[in-house]
Amino acid sequence: MTLRRLTPFVVFGMLAATGSASAHMIETNYVLDRLSNAESQSVLNMQSTYSNGAPLKGAKVNVYSPNNPVTPWTQGVTDSEGRFSFSPNQALPGDWEVTIEQQGHGDILTVPVDEAGVMPELISDVSDTDIHYGNTAYLGWALSLGSLLTLGLWRRFKA
Repeated sequence: MTLRRLTPFVVFGMLAATGSASAHMIETNYVLDRLSNAESQSVLNMQSTYSNGAPLKGAKVNVYSPNNPVTPWTQGVTDSEGRFSFSPNQALPGDWEVTIEQQGHGDILTVPVDEAGVMPELISDVSDTDIHYGNTAYLGWALSLGSLLTLGLWRRFKA
């Protein structure tokens, strides 16, 4: 097999081995509004954007309470500006989890709540998730190697 025939496979493999683009990372900012009602209720307003500033429109949002981390306490979708709001139940103190996801991109926030409400200074960003590019580095090499093996077997059986 000549080098000229191998070149497209090698080039494809190297191009597919590049890592994820930083423009696909998600950033979620939040503001806590305390309502002046009898329960001193808090509303957590969040906005998720890509690292380039574009809003994460139409992303699925799941909010899990501390007493049930499997079934969402509430669900929703971000608006055209990537915004979503919720008011945790202060009668359920502990760490609430907010997952925001769209097409493999997302963010996970842990929101601590006590009897007084949300503790904004302790909200943590668990991780940025970007499963869209999870294993593409190996996929390119695997496709190249598979193509070469198929070509080699085809030539062997053709003769």
